[in-house]
Amino acid sequence: MQTDGEVRLRGMLGFAMRAGKVTLGTENVCKLLAGRKAVLVVCCRDASEGTKKKLRTKCEFYNVELREIEIDTGELGSLLGKTYGPAAAAITDDRFAKEIVRCLATN
Repeated sequence: MQTDGEVRLRGMLGFAMRAGKVTLGTENVCKLLAGRKAVLVVCCRDASEGTKKKLRTKCEFYNVELREIEIDTGELGSLLGKTYGPAAAAITDDRFAKEIVRCLATN
């Protein structure tokens, strides 16, 4: 059973996606980081260790918060209306990012 924080996290990710404030996929996230447009990066729990290390390194370099979420790649893709399962997503809006971090803190 999902906690309130998990339900709110899924809802906030969906709202952010519909608002056009989410970029999906590791390579796209890295490009966004280099362009200094990402506010928060979330990584799925089942992403490969190489992907997690790459994101961790990039986020540290560009001083962007990275959070691992308890959602697998397939679930994240279907949650955001995609037929593929992205390992990472970048949030480009401050308010969405703050609310997502708040949701993660309540888990």
